Amino acid sequence: MADRSLPEKGAHTAEADGRARMRLRFRPPRMLFSGIERPYLLSRLAEGLARQTVVLHVPPGFGKTALMKAACEKLALGELPLPGPAEIRVERCCWLTIAPGTSPERFVADLREVLGLRDDIPATTLTDILEAAGRGDGVTVLFLDGIDEIDLAGQPRLLEELALEAPDNLRIACSSFRRPHLPLARLKARGVLTGVTAGELAFGRSEMRRLLSRSATAALIDPLMRITRGWPALAQLAAGIVSTSQSEEERERLLAGRHADLAGFVREAVIRRFSAPLLDMLRRTAIFEDFCPELAVDLGCEPLESGDVLLLDDLRPVVDRQAAGWFALHPVLRACLLDDARHDLDRLEKALHTRAAAWFAGHGLLERAVSHAARGGDFRMAEEIIGRAGGVDIFLRAGHKVLEHLIDNFPPEVLHASPGLTVCYAVVLSKRGNAAAGRERLELLKAEGEWTETALAAVDRGVLDHIDSLIDVYEDKRMASGQAERLERVAASLPPHATWELAWIHNHLCILYTRSGDLEAARLSALKALGYYREERTAYAQVFMLVHLGLVGMLAGQFSAALQFCREAEDLVERSHWTDRNLMAIARLATADILYLQGEVPLVEQMLGESVEPLVRGESWVDLFTRLFWLLARSRLQVSGFDTAAAAIDKAEEVAAERALPRLKIAAGIMRVDLLVRAGMIESAAQAHERIPALREGAAPDQWTWREACDFDIASARLALAQGQALKALNALEDLVSSCKSSNRGYHRLIGEIMAVRAAWKAGRQQQALAYLQSAIALARAHEATQLFLDEGQEFATTLRAIVRRFGLKAFSVDAVEFMSRIVGHGFGRQSRVSVAARDAESGQPASKGLLSSRETTVLKLLTEGRSNKEMARTLGLSEATVKFHLKNIYAKLGVGRRGMAVSVGRHLNLTTSD
Repeated sequence: MADRSLPEKGAHTAEADGRARMRLRFRPPRMLFSGIERPYLLSRLAEGLARQTVVLHVPPGFGKTALMKAACEKLALGELPLPGPAEIRVERCCWLTIAPGTSPERFVADLREVLGLRDDIPATTLTDILEAAGRGDGVTVLFLDGIDEIDLAGQPRLLEELALEAPDNLRIACSSFRRPHLPLARLKARGVLTGVTAGELAFGRSEMRRLLSRSATAALIDPLMRITRGWPALAQLAAGIVSTSQSEEERERLLAGRHADLAGFVREAVIRRFSAPLLDMLRRTAIFEDFCPELAVDLGCEPLESGDVLLLDDLRPVVDRQAAGWFALHPVLRACLLDDARHDLDRLEKALHTRAAAWFAGHGLLERAVSHAARGGDFRMAEEIIGRAGGVDIFLRAGHKVLEHLIDNFPPEVLHASPGLTVCYAVVLSKRGNAAAGRERLELLKAEGEWTETALAAVDRGVLDHIDSLIDVYEDKRMASGQAERLERVAASLPPHATWELAWIHNHLCILYTRSGDLEAARLSALKALGYYREERTAYAQVFMLVHLGLVGMLAGQFSAALQFCREAEDLVERSHWTDRNLMAIARLATADILYLQGEVPLVEQMLGESVEPLVRGESWVDLFTRLFWLLARSRLQVSGFDTAAAAIDKAEEVAAERALPRLKIAAGIMRVDLLVRAGMIESAAQAHERIPALREGAAPDQWTWREACDFDIASARLALAQGQALKALNALEDLVSSCKSSNRGYHRLIGEIMAVRAAWKAGRQQQALAYLQSAIALARAHEATQLFLDEGQEFATTLRAIVRRFGLKAFSVDAVEFMSRIVGHGFGRQSRVSVAARDAESGQPASKGLLSSRETTVLKLLTEGRSNKEMARTLGLSEATVKFHLKNIYAKLGVGRRGMAVSVGRHLNLTTSD
């Protein structure tokens, strides 16, 4: 008897455990990772459920389950309303996690149970269940996690029936890794389907920054983004490793994408799904940056079955499908495959590279053919391919990373034996910050060295001139106005189809004109160069021209247009050259220049802190270095104090010495005067001011440009004001403002006018102070450029209030009053709440809810109404460029990338409702 009781007890326990496991499938899974609130994704999910069906077709680890869990919990608490013309009442939320291999019969039974149908309702088929659910009160939201786990071999149309026959009061959100067996096209045609992709769920820099915020590791954001590519599961794991690990070795493995935790997740979630032929192909091609099946077959792999091709599509962006059928592997996946195949690859790698070089050469992909020939050690093949490509010119168009990769794979003796490769080496050295060494190699080529006449003939003289002009920029030499005249003559002599030559000539002209202060000529040259580079389809060069347009626009005071160019440059880098840290740093510096004017000081300090190392160790020139260190000093002064700000200027002087840039040394000296005055160290500032003339005399005449002259006039006036010499400061500022007006130098004009407000007031010229204030606000208001006013501190705010008391608010427009209120931190005391409300009603601008400015709130409200940019501009009396500027700010503040998402988040946060 006792013997029989034990098995019975075991059977009873197993049955109870089975019921417990089943109950677990009827509620969201437990998750203990540090979640990040992403309201725009929840709003998108709610918007989709308001239609009816949401499908999250996403690879493992992108947070589809976490997003559905958050939505389920918020819907249950009433914290996530479903948008619509009338309020949609959610009666209940249901959850079903589908177990692997679930049969259609088991799924239907689970569906009945999770929907809570009473036992007395005869519903055994899917149609019966849907009809019974349709008779319920209110809306039921059903979350189905992992619908691709259902074994549909017996009933292939089961999910199609569920989607098409679901009643109006049943809303469905389902997740799937593989392409779901749903009638997606028909659901889209009905307008009831919303799809959520991996691209929307991937983390951006802002989410990565929030994950790392407690660890004080801002400098790791870019390296971790390069490794994780925004894959949320890997980002969560990486943040945990960074916050708990004290080992430098472990951190290095993390940044190389080879940490055991990251590799373990990728093997469990992705690699285990590969068939043997697919796994063999991916291991063999992992040595390449990307591959196509045709190349893989040429390397000895089996052709892929259709199921494997579909799997690669389902894994996007972990396996990213590119143009013309090429695939690129995620860095961590690639590292895992390389580690798994290391033994075989050590034996085969060179042979695979050589074979790939022949394949690329045969398909006309000569840049890649050269790169693989070099990595395979077949340098003779590499030189032959360069000759077939028409010399090294093709590599100069491809971007620095292609050149650098090529040069790093050639032995020194091979480099020096080829004039063409020597040109490439000169470029790489110069872009790495060693312009002097690059110049030496270029001079050897010009002297025709020991190379044969045939070898030298492979290098076009125009290419040498191009590299020569690049090194001139890095060394800040031979930049006189005569150079511009010569290049204009050369450009005029070239035919229109010589797009590459014309592009680099106008590129160089832009730099020359910027240096000489002819900003309109610089802008036109940059636009011409950008057009030619677009014809050439060279993304790398286009980035530089967009950056130049941003910098020139900023100097001209066209801040909104400048920001658009800078954002476009950043987007282009992220799309085409995201591994080039130096290029990204250049683009982000240009953007930071404008963001600082708009008051984003902590963000600018963080962006520039991350950009210093790649700019100091890579490509840059005097004007970029001046902006970098001056912005860094000013932002650090506010964020972390004088010592860190002074350290930025010390670094500028160090770079000036390392690279032999006397103009940068002069600029650093002027920066120090200005910084010391801002910090209240007037005696030290006066001593630093006395050293500037000696620095100027010790440099060549062309090392004192209009930029140094304007910056020095501003620093001198600031020092005079601090010493109580208001009239002296005012006289200097009047000359500066007059000069800047005539030469269209809006940035320095704005600073001069802001300082002249205080100087004129202190000198007793009250009417003049009012005129300067009105002019400065007119220049800055349309671009939200408040920071230069705030930089003048409490004394400026006191002067501003005194001007208002003296002349009254009637001397200013409504928009100017609102702008001044932001400068001093609150509205003016004379205005009653009634008058403020009347002013807002008159201008059509509702009060800001804190997140957005009043103008941005108005733009968002018009966007919600479905207005186009042109209609918004006409309604508000603005230009379309200004409307786009406000939209970009709205997108950045809301953390969205599209108009529809901005509207959804705005509604969710009640940003456009009236108080």
